[in-house]
Amino acid sequence: MISKKPHLYCIEGGVGKHLQFTALFSSLIKKYSQKLVINSLYPELFKYCPEVADSQALQLDGILYDTYHIYYNKYDQIFFHDPYKGSFLKGETHVVKEWASKYEVEIEDIRPSFQVNPIREKILRPFIQKLKQFILLQVVGGGIGESNYDQENRGRNYKYGQELISLLNEAFPGHLIIVFGYSNERQEFIGETKINDEGGSLLFQTREDFMILAKYCSFFISIDSSLHHMGSNKPFGKKGIILWGTTTPERFGYKENINIQSEYPYCIEIEPQIIVDKAVNIK
Repeated sequence: MISKKPHLYCIEGGVGKHLQFTALFSSLIKKYSQKLVINSLYPELFKYCPEVADSQALQLDGILYDTYHIYYNKYDQIFFHDPYKGSFLKGETHVVKEWASKYEVEIEDIRPSFQVNPIREKILRPFIQKLKQFILLQVVGGGIGESNYDQENRGRNYKYGQELISLLNEAFPGHLIIVFGYSNERQEFIGETKINDEGGSLLFQTREDFMILAKYCSFFISIDSSLHHMGSNKPFGKKGIILWGTTTPERFGYKENINIQSEYPYCIEIEPQIIVDKAVNIK
C-alpha cells in the first residue's frame, strides 16, 4: 500500500511514441516506489502492463470545469513531460533517453517493454499456429481515424510495397506476408495474406492484434511507424528491418534492428532488393 497519492502520467503523440514510453516503466517504479497511472490517447496500450495500475483516456477539453479539479486532486504529481517540447528538438538525443532525462531516471535498454492482451492472445493463438512462419510488414502510416490521412506521412511512407512483397515471396516461399495498415491509408497488395476466422470475418485488422502477431512473427519490416515499435518490444526478442526517410534511428530507433537509411533526406528511396538481401541474412 502506497503512503501517499499516486502520480499521474499524461502522454500525447502517436502509437509508436506511446509504446516507447514503456521503456521507462521499471525505472519510474524504482524511483517512486509505486505503480503508474496513465492518461493517454491510446490507453488500451498500457492496460496489460504489470507496472500500470490504471490507464485511462486523456481528456483535456473540460479542464476548466470543477469535475476535472476533483479528478486531478486525487493525484500527487501530474507529469506532462513530453520530449517533443524541449531540448529533444535540437536533434542531439534519442527520444527515450530525452524522456528519461526529464524524469531524472536512468534506463539500460531503450526498447519498448509491454505486455499484450492475454485474453485476445488466447483467442488468436490457434489461428497464429496455423500460419507457422510469417513476416510482418508496414510500408505506410499516417492514418487518423477513418477519413483523415497524411498521404506522405512526413516522408516516412515506402512507395515500393508491391515490389517488395513480390521479392519477399520469391525469397521466402515458406513464409506468409501479413501487412499492417489501417483501411484508409494503404492499398491492397498482390501476394499478401489475409486470414478469416471460423465465421468468415477478417482477422488481424486491429492494432491490438498486430501487437500479438509481433510476438510470433519470424521477423518484421517496417517504416518508422507503429509496427516498428510493436516488433521491437524487448520481451519478444524479435529482429526487424526498419526503413528510414525523414526520421533517423539515432533519434527514434533501436540498435537491435537492421536500420536502412535512405540517401534522400525526406523520403524513403530504398531499392526493394536491398531490403530482401538484408532479410535473407537475418538469424
